[in-house]
Amino acid sequence: MKARLIASVALAATVVFGTTGCNLVSPQSTTKEYDPSDGVSVNVGDLRLRNLIVLTDDGIDGNLIVTVVNTGGPHSLSLQYGEDDTTVSTIVDGNVSTVFGGESAPLVLPDIDAEPGSFMPMFVQYGNETGKEVLVPVLDGTIAPYDEFITEASTDE
Repeated sequence: MKARLIASVALAATVVFGTTGCNLVSPQSTTKEYDPSDGVSVNVGDLRLRNLIVLTDDGIDGNLIVTVVNTGGPHSLSLQYGEDDTTVSTIVDGNVSTVFGGESAPLVLPDIDAEPGSFMPMFVQYGNETGKEVLVPVLDGTIAPYDEFITEASTDE
């Protein structure tokens, strides 16, 4: 009788741990960071840049769309790109999330020399913090709502 009870408990324990225990050793997909949209992300010190996308029609002037989450004080964010190391800077307020590239805060990148469908190398840095290079996708305005964010310079013919 005791042997049958011990065997039943052992079988039940094997079934329970065999069917639910796989989460103990396998990685959980929800804990991995990924870019859920068309843009890319990069972290530099206190700044978390999310969904970086450059929008252009002509491959000459672009509009950088990015959300910057700043967990520190105010910083001067520098973005460097192109063969001649063109630099565009903007101020990011402290302890806020700021969206750049829309009507309220456009971030125009002159002379990008990147065709839609390509990737544009960009170096992101602020202050004395070590910067990082990221490959930013270059898209055009053929897909809504991106057509709303094409720079005025690139739509003037």
